[in-house]
Amino acid sequence: MTRPATRPAPAPLRGHPAPRGLREEFRETLRERVLETASAAASEQGWGQVRMSDLARRSGVSRSAIHREFGDKEAVADALVAHESDRVIAEVGQALIDAPDWRAGLTAALRTTMAARENHPLIETVLTAAHDDLSLLPQLTTGSSAIIARARLLLATWLRGHLPRLPRPLLDDAADVLVRAALSHLAAPDTDRELTVARLQRLAVRLLDPR
Repeated sequence: MTRPATRPAPAPLRGHPAPRGLREEFRETLRERVLETASAAASEQGWGQVRMSDLARRSGVSRSAIHREFGDKEAVADALVAHESDRVIAEVGQALIDAPDWRAGLTAALRTTMAARENHPLIETVLTAAHDDLSLLPQLTTGSSAIIARARLLLATWLRGHLPRLPRPLLDDAADVLVRAALSHLAAPDTDRELTVARLQRLAVRLLDPR
């Protein structure tokens, strides 16, 4: 009795692209590594002194891969400022979520914002022009409208959930005023951080609960 012929195992596919999920995960990992490296390098020596070859060497990502993902150095700077501001906004959002009520939430969010310079060396470097370097200020200035818009949307949405009886335009206006005031104090801080937080919190209460 003859055995049925067995089919040979299929040869592995060469050059076949990875599944989309894996590609996106790899891309996000690459971006995060490059941006973390860029943040550290800019904080240590000033962005003007950082070269693309430095980022490649320190991050372990090839220079060609960095160019494919970001483009030129200016595009990396844009992504870096957006990345750092997104991290701060995420921290503020978590502070709001963890708070037991809207007053405590605003206080926690303000404290988180005022601590951003201390917790994010890149922000301190840019705002103080450390290393006599102003090269990231254009990205921060041109991107400020987008940063304000994201922070304002976060705060306004959170306020609507906690103060549903108040008119939406009032909540939107209050969020805009508080975000702009907080960022102004972040850029030019007072020596007493807690006093700043208390003042802005009182302003919020007067806007939202003027009884």
